[in-house]
Amino acid sequence: MPNPTTAPQTALTQPLGHPVAYNIAQAARVLGIGERTMRYLIRAGQIRVARVGRRILVPHSALVEFVEQGGVEQVLYGHVAVRKARVEALA
Repeated sequence: MPNPTTAPQTALTQPLGHPVAYNIAQAARVLGIGERTMRYLIRAGQIRVARVGRRILVPHSALVEFVEQGGVEQVLYGHVAVRKARVEALA
């Protein structure tokens, strides 16, 4: 009889029970951050993704790599990022 406490293993589930890939909302929840921050990290190249048509999938291994590398020290948004880029360019 199958053990009800283990997650059923499907084509998209790894042996440890977590999905192979997440959508942006799910990946943000896994890291405990907002979707806006997740989208920023993806655009900044901090987290690698797989694109399937218009859909963006975040591999579980990409989240593990991001955390193991220590993440980023500070996430800058909008005008703050532009201002910082201008200051660095002038330095």
